[in-house]
Amino acid sequence: MRSLLGAAIDDEADVTVVDMEAGLEHLSRSGGTLAYSDILLVVMEPSQKSVVTAARTMALAEELGIPRIYGVGNKAVLPRDGEFYRAAATDQGLTLAGIVPYDEDITVADRAGIMLPAGGAGLARRAIDDILGVLESADAERHALLRARDRLDRRLAELEGEEPASLT
Repeated sequence: MRSLLGAAIDDEADVTVVDMEAGLEHLSRSGGTLAYSDILLVVMEPSQKSVVTAARTMALAEELGIPRIYGVGNKAVLPRDGEFYRAAATDQGLTLAGIVPYDEDITVADRAGIMLPAGGAGLARRAIDDILGVLESADAERHALLRARDRLDRRLAELEGEEPASLT
């Protein structure tokens, strides 16, 4: 999967969207399927456990070198869950790209195993459009570059504390 994604990203497409099953194995250094990712969206359910897991996932993604990592709140019954996601993201130090509200149209289509009708799930579609706006914004790019600079500065500081390697 990793080499297939690498080839697709390098040679075939400007944008590749991959919906991975839940779990951290996609972020391992040895078999990290997501090693080629430019952006990672970690989707969270409205529970503390899900947000804490997202924070761990984002930390691993940062170690792997994925430059842009965001949380997305999902299935939010607004406004209560929206407030929960914003507070939990702040507490866990997560960057929240947006919140997708719960929509019965999505549940019905999923249970029936059919595509969502073109006009269905209007609120969810608008939330996803808003998330895309965040991802495409100059502020998001600036934030990613500042994070990368911080990561490089930390690594340089670590290396400055080590003995120089022998060239022989």
